[in-house]
Amino acid sequence: MVLSSGEILTIGSGIQSQISVSSPVRHSAQKQEDERAHEIPKSIIKYHKIRKHEKYRVKGELPQDYISDIKVPKTDVDKLMQLTSKYKLVTFKIPDESHDYYVKSCYQIDYISSPIRHKGEGTKAVRNLLEKSMTDKDTEGRIIVDVKITDNETSASGFFYKLGFRFVDKSKNIIMENWLKDEKNILSPKITGLMYLPKEHTQRLLMYRMLL
Repeated sequence: MVLSSGEILTIGSGIQSQISVSSPVRHSAQKQEDERAHEIPKSIIKYHKIRKHEKYRVKGELPQDYISDIKVPKTDVDKLMQLTSKYKLVTFKIPDESHDYYVKSCYQIDYISSPIRHKGEGTKAVRNLLEKSMTDKDTEGRIIVDVKITDNETSASGFFYKLGFRFVDKSKNIIMENWLKDEKNILSPKITGLMYLPKEHTQRLLMYRMLL
């Protein structure tokens, strides 16, 4: 006997009965539509390539594999001492020498747009860019990003720091490390500035949440 629900009910000679449910047949078009409904929208990543000859200058601390050339401003200490002795009421502070680096060829991330957060799509986008950079003989895995405040509230510093990126300003890395240790503080610090992906962290990013 066939029930209205499509189930087949077979009555044996005894008291027991057996119910078997037949699976409804879906058309291929309906199946594809259902699969698309469960797909997660991909993140959009925009980037551009910085070439060595462009002389892109960075002030801060960079590893040797990122440095193309170093420009150290020289301070004329003797001239400052002469001015100090001539104008005794004026104190001249000798400025700290800061290193200006010209970076090697690398990729710079302009922005990442994720329709849905916390689904790993942003990580996939950065990871794909890393793979592209590693296969590029000019960039050799080098990626930088200038982190800014988004929606006037949050910073992408936490996202990139977890992926292995580091600030060229070491003092900011200390703040980020303390933030990671504080389990109660969910929102990342509103820190901005240039970040880079150290060579020793490339494998970390390639293996980061591989199941996503």
